Amino acid sequence: MVQKILIAAIDKDGGIGKDGYMPWHYPADLKLFMNLTMGHTIVMGRKTFDGMFDREKAPLKGRQNIVVTSQAEEYRSKFAPEHSPSHLNFTTDINCGDIELEADAKIFYCGGANLYQQVIQKLDLDIIYLSRLDESYNCDTFFPQNPQSLDGEFEPYIPPYLTQSFSDKMSGSKPFTFQIYTPKSPIIY
Repeated sequence: MVQKILIAAIDKDGGIGKDGYMPWHYPADLKLFMNLTMGHTIVMGRKTFDGMFDREKAPLKGRQNIVVTSQAEEYRSKFAPEHSPSHLNFTTDINCGDIELEADAKIFYCGGANLYQQVIQKLDLDIIYLSRLDESYNCDTFFPQNPQSLDGEFEPYIPPYLTQSFSDKMSGSKPFTFQIYTPKSPIIY
């Protein structure tokens, strides 16, 4: 069964970006993102991809990168010569129904605001991973929903493999809160 996971980092005002980029650098959060998504599929919107590609950070290595855009054919022809479809692909469908995925794939939806809005409204998410930063970064792009409003459909969850030693391993970064939400109806793993 394909797992659909939303993953985001937000500042204390709900901001996720400024001028097309993340205006912060939290090494521990980046390491967490890498560890969670490595070997899986990540889905991002076109603006997120463009911002990462402009800084030579996309596509992300070790993951199948899928970009949701109304210009899928144009982007596919532009990037196809450099990247194989198993590493980078483009679609107009947030469900990625036109892209071959493993039956037990984990799909991580990783931004930006438009993609998050569509995913929250249209998909049955299995998990939400949310890194909440303790500072404000004067963002111009925001998470589309107040995270507290997730409480109606989702509940906090701490998996058994996350222990106190987890936070000790994430040293060298400003503090942040990592929250995991699952649907209120039980998930079968």
